[in-house]
Amino acid sequence: MKRLVATIAATVFAAGVASAAPLTLKFQSSDPTGTQVYEIQKKWTDGIEAASNGRFKIDLLPLDSVLKASDMLNGVRNNVIHGAIATTAHYAGEDPGLGLVGDPISAFATDEDIYKFYYLGGGMKVVDEILSDWGVKLLAVSMTGSESFVAKKPIRKIDDFKGVKLRAPAGPVQKLFAGFGAAPVNLPISEVYTALDKGVIDAADASTFASNQKQGFNDIAKFPIYPGFHSAPTIHTIMNAKEWAKLSANDQAFLLAYFKGMALESMLRPHYEDRLAVAEAVKKGIEPITWSTEELAKVRTQAVKIWADIAAQSKIGKKFYDALLAYLKSQGQM
Repeated sequence: MKRLVATIAATVFAAGVASAAPLTLKFQSSDPTGTQVYEIQKKWTDGIEAASNGRFKIDLLPLDSVLKASDMLNGVRNNVIHGAIATTAHYAGEDPGLGLVGDPISAFATDEDIYKFYYLGGGMKVVDEILSDWGVKLLAVSMTGSESFVAKKPIRKIDDFKGVKLRAPAGPVQKLFAGFGAAPVNLPISEVYTALDKGVIDAADASTFASNQKQGFNDIAKFPIYPGFHSAPTIHTIMNAKEWAKLSANDQAFLLAYFKGMALESMLRPHYEDRLAVAEAVKKGIEPITWSTEELAKVRTQAVKIWADIAAQSKIGKKFYDALLAYLKSQGQM
């Protein structure tokens, strides 16, 4: 009998150990290693095993490890990867409305407004419904922070963009700069430094001030625009919907709550590090350019036309556009 009890106990213990193995998920980021955004994402995905008491493990891979950024939505849908952390602007080739969802240029007065829209103003529900058509679940949103802009000559107003060769991602941002009379090209972020250095481009919509400083962009293009006036992409953390459905209600609630923490750090850290980087840049002879309220208003006017244009050509764009306008009006920002 003692031997039987011992055998049963050992079997139960082994089963318990086996069930305690973490559920391992493979996610990919649209950011390369070494960038501020990727470092924050990696910190949180690496920390999930301890936070979940061993229930989850996420292997976060950097840009291009498995898929190009533009292919990540379909990669998650087809379970090539379990999840992705990227702005939906990368998927604008699937539908232009996804470009607006990912980067509603000049929409929000502050970075905090992005979170108010999503977590309080109905944005989370709307975008989750949009993405469900691709077989993915929206877990959370985070941000890169308001993007700075690097330039080899001072650009103080919209008219100064005329004829400027610049890097800008496809979608609403590229439409905005083209409307200013610039000549935008869609280069990978990894090619920006060389393109600036060799004169292929004169300016670039790249990343936050601190990130641009770290990558040496400001040393070549010494007239960065700061604070950013045009773009603060929303980063969407998504997961394969079928894999999501397999999880218990408790596990689903945990993941939704956990990634809100990453959202907060993704806002606070750029704000903090940008201020430090600006002070460092000024000491090195770099001249940050701050745009006037009047010029910012002109940018907003141009941006609103682009939102409406995308809404007119895309059902997804229209659904997001309506939700965005409702939020902005509720906050007295339209």
